[in-house]
Order: sequence, then C-alpha cells, then structure tokens
Amino acid sequence: MKAIKIIGHPVTTICLFLVILITGQSIGGVYLFYLILALPHGLVHSILAISGIVLLLVSFSKITNGRSSVKQYMNIAGILLLVLSLFSFFYNDKEHYNFGSFNSSAFWITSGLFVISALCFLILTFINFKREDNPSQVKLV
Repeated sequence: MKAIKIIGHPVTTICLFLVILITGQSIGGVYLFYLILALPHGLVHSILAISGIVLLLVSFSKITNGRSSVKQYMNIAGILLLVLSLFSFFYNDKEHYNFGSFNSSAFWITSGLFVISALCFLILTFINFKREDNPSQVKLV
C-alpha cells in the first residue's frame, strides 16, 4: 500500500505528466517544454495542463482541509484536465508533426507510467472518499 501511495502521490503524477517524451519531426523533448512554448500563445493544451496542475496542487495543499468532497472533485477534475491536455495536443496537430511519438517506445513508457500513477492517484482518491463517507471503516496502512 505504501508503494501505491508513493506512485499515486499528486506530485509524482504531475512530474510523470511533465516528463512524457514527445517526438517531433525534427526535435523532441519532454511535454513540459511543449507546454512552456505553447503557454504564451494561449493554446488549449497548455491551458488545460496548467489548470489541471493548479487544481491538483491546490487540492494537495492545506487550503482544502475540512472540505473533503471539494478536494476529491478537484483531484478528479485535475487528472481529467491533464488527460484532456494530452488528447488536445495530439488531436489539434493537423500537420501530424508530433505523431512520431506513437512510434517511440520512450513515449509509450513515459505515458504508461503517467497513466499508472494517475490510476493509483484516483484509486487513493476514491478510497479516501469512501472512508470519509463511512468513518467506521478501518484505515488502510
């Protein structure tokens, strides 16, 4: 259970999201570089990603203590925004500039690690949500 807590930690999930390796026609890099380059232009995938990261960090901070249902919904929305950011990044690539990523094993490994981390994070979110609904439930260690 401790490994799931580490893998499903929001900071781990965000870091794995930012290091997804993208391969372009001439140059590639981590997804963080593509977000930084797209943010000044206000592209949809960068706005979705930044919004998802902010939601996850705010829900992880002490601001949402006492409002557990809000925290749970922020976690779900944050992960959803991160996934929508990746979808938007590839879907709006009309010239197929970054489609070489799908032929790269590095892309599949890094995106797979992100998916595993996001699933663990969502599982922990639902476990905590159910535990708060039923306080008599035994805590998982």
